[in-house]
Parts: sequence; C-alpha cells; structure tokens
Amino acid sequence: MKGSSHMAIGAATGVAIAVWTQSSVVEAALFGFVGGVAALAPDLDVNGKLANKITVEKKWLVLFFAIAGLLLALYSYFMLFGIKQITGFLVSLGLLLLPKLFIKQRMMLFLTGVIVAYAGWYINEMWIVYIGLFILFASVVSHRTWTHSFVGVILFYFVAAEVAQKFPIEGLQAVLILGYVSHLVADMKMLPANKKGTKFFYPLWKKEF
Repeated sequence: MKGSSHMAIGAATGVAIAVWTQSSVVEAALFGFVGGVAALAPDLDVNGKLANKITVEKKWLVLFFAIAGLLLALYSYFMLFGIKQITGFLVSLGLLLLPKLFIKQRMMLFLTGVIVAYAGWYINEMWIVYIGLFILFASVVSHRTWTHSFVGVILFYFVAAEVAQKFPIEGLQAVLILGYVSHLVADMKMLPANKKGTKFFYPLWKKEF
C-alpha cells in the first residue's frame, strides 16, 4: 500500500479517536495530523514518504562535503607541508568523491536519528531522544520485518508514552499507537492491494498475514 493511503488511514484513525473522546475541533485536527504521521512510521525502514521528509536531500549533503573538501584542499596547499599536506589532500579528495558513492537513504536516515537523539539529550527532552532512537532502529533493519511486527509496536509504544507525557492531551497516546498499528493492518495480505503481508510476530514467527 502506498504511503499516501497509509497516511489517510492513520489520519482517519486519529479523527475517529477525537470523536470517541469528544475532543475539540482543534484537537481533532491535531489527532488527524498525528495519526497520519504515526501511520507512516513503520516505513521508516525503507525509502518512503516520512523517511524522505525528515532527511536532508542527498545533493545537499554531497554539496556540503564537496565544499568542506575544497576548503581543506586550499588549507592544505597554503598552510601545511610535507606529509601533513599530502594527508590533507587525500582527505579532501575523499570528501569530494566518497559521498557521491556511499551516501544512501539509509545512511542519511541513520545520521538523522543520531542528530535527533543527540539534540533531545542535549536539551534534556526524552521524547525527542526516543524519536531519534526509533529512527536509528528503523534505519538499520530490513523492510517489513521488525518495524512491521509486535516488536515495532512495543518500541513505538515507548515513543508514544514519552510524547503523551510531555503533551498530556487525552487520547494522544492512543492516536499514536493506533495510527502506527493501522499501517500494519493496512499491509495485510487479505487486502487486494497488497502482494505481501504483515509479519506480526517477527522474528519469532515469519508467517505473513
């Protein structure tokens, strides 16, 4: 199922919970947005909508390293001598060439997770740390495995709990968790749009449902 469909289902889940809890119009809009984002979270393990939104585009990262490489080359030429100058040139060459070959979506997602987790730790906001750690986890696992199972739900539960503790809005935690679970349900094989199913009990049982 496409990311836009998952987002729509998650948003509908959020609005349904808002109606159930008799939330205000503003909270209903918030729940719709949060549910849509939570529904995209399982696909952080692949090049999907949410992964693309939260990471820097590859071209900008390559440009950053290229500028750093050129500056290092100039510094090495004018300020360094002997073996240090040669080392500087080699490192600058690596900065110019290697990012084009090795920077991939998963690596960028991993770096994003590191930055988010560190930022949360630095400003002492644990809910941001948990989000960063979940992004890190998703960036290193295979698609439709851990994040699409009970393990992913449990890990995301801790994220949701931290967010709800920081923002104590009635129903918010339920929106986050059910929005996430809606993705797994929408990926089941019983729906004609899906060629593959959901491995709810991965890694204990790899059967697709």
